[in-house]
Amino acid sequence: MHDDELDRFKRDIPLLRYAVERYGYQRSRRESGCSSHVLRHPSTGDKIIVRRSPDGHWIYFSVRDDKDNGTIVDFVLARSHGLSFGRVRQELRRWLRTPRPESDDWTTRLSPPLVRDPRAVAEAFAAAHIAPSCAYLEARGLRPETLSDPRFAGSWRLGERGNVLFAHRDEAGALTGFEIKNRGFTSFSPAGIKTAWQSASGPDDHALVITESAIDALSYHELRGDRARDHRYLSTGGAPSARQFALLDRIFSRLQPGCAVVAAVDRDAAGTKLATALERLASVHAHLSFRRDSPTTDKDWNDVLQRTLHEPAGSPEVDDPVGP
Repeated sequence: MHDDELDRFKRDIPLLRYAVERYGYQRSRRESGCSSHVLRHPSTGDKIIVRRSPDGHWIYFSVRDDKDNGTIVDFVLARSHGLSFGRVRQELRRWLRTPRPESDDWTTRLSPPLVRDPRAVAEAFAAAHIAPSCAYLEARGLRPETLSDPRFAGSWRLGERGNVLFAHRDEAGALTGFEIKNRGFTSFSPAGIKTAWQSASGPDDHALVITESAIDALSYHELRGDRARDHRYLSTGGAPSARQFALLDRIFSRLQPGCAVVAAVDRDAAGTKLATALERLASVHAHLSFRRDSPTTDKDWNDVLQRTLHEPAGSPEVDDPVGP
């Protein structure tokens, strides 16, 4: 049964401002965009992403608690310490009738700015070599044909001492930093900001495959072969930050209708947590579908790829490692 009052709460009370003024959250301008807002609580450390859904309702989800998400009603219930649903209604009725100031001076209460140097990042990446392959990536089972595929043009370079640099870019394609990978070594450019490693996109793409590492994305592409022609790829480089979730939200909003978000994450607890968060975020975008695609026996997709190189065909995962 439709409840007009609840609908007004969800639509007419700006959850963004409510969380700041009523509960003390702080909005970070540097992590937020026009449609997705990243808020952090200075005492509890909780981070939430707030946005307006296509139906006009304000919604949120916590980056750190998979169960903490929904509308303003869910937000208040989760933070009311046992307040009844009726008392929550009373609270929201009072707040809805209270005139709110037009100024957004509250957005200036920010944490210290990130130390970054875009010019240094660009110069360091430009100084690295464009290569068709490298010893480290070939040792991980990746063929030169995969690494030189136009889908991945400009997404990686070869630095000094054989280090592989995986470029991180924002939704506009601007370089923000790069992961540094080599045998037993992982780092990130000190002057950069982690956003997302991304492959090239195409007008006929019907799937966005999200992995926890660029090497897993490359491995997934190689394993899938011709069936990956309409796939684009994105790696978060580990557990995503609130900034990265906000970026994903903006990227999702621009995907074409019917596109599938594929969580090709690790087969472990961290992978399950990330897949749950991605599914929740994808569900906000009604034009998208979602599925999880993790290995059935190995931990990640590079493990699957390396096993296919050393084991004869015979098991379903080796014969057809990523399914239809």
